[in-house]
Amino acid sequence: MDMKRCPNGHFYDPSLHRECPYCKGASANVNLGRAAQPPAGATMPVRQAGQMPPPPAPPAPAAGGPQKTVAVIQQKTGINPVVGWMVCVDGLDKGKDFRLRDGNNYIGRGAGMDICLAGDAAVSRENQGVISYDSRHKTFYAAPGTGQNLMYLNGEPLLMIHELKAYDRLEMGSTTLMFMPLCGEEFQWEKE
Repeated sequence: MDMKRCPNGHFYDPSLHRECPYCKGASANVNLGRAAQPPAGATMPVRQAGQMPPPPAPPAPAAGGPQKTVAVIQQKTGINPVVGWMVCVDGLDKGKDFRLRDGNNYIGRGAGMDICLAGDAAVSRENQGVISYDSRHKTFYAAPGTGQNLMYLNGEPLLMIHELKAYDRLEMGSTTLMFMPLCGEEFQWEKE
């Protein structure tokens, strides 16, 4: 089966479709007067075992400059320094540390997560939970995400936002992470 790649990076079977069905659906919404839906993410072609996938299409440059959201500390200092760590004390990543930054730090198996627990199949791919640092109040928080499985804070189910203290343990799947703060009342990165 020969797959064809459209200019937007989607792969489709030309024997089934004359043009890209993903792009066609997005343009049909515009033609019907509805707001255009973004096209589905680039699909990967079927490939033989051991064959490397083609490189992803580069993202389109944003109009008007960079559009990436930056943390408050980063905006004022030009860097996004570490504010604490989650250290894996049990599980496949035992001994590994994960840097926490100002704002939200998302936990999941996916490569795009701030705390990536790639080997733990019982952890949701995206947004299993979140560890947040509020630089205004110098406080850390843990909150559940949208993942299917529960997380536990010090052995209790994490069902709502809780303040984190040094040495608190966060469990998910077969992984246990221990919290180690850097910033707080005793130390804070300069914002000036």
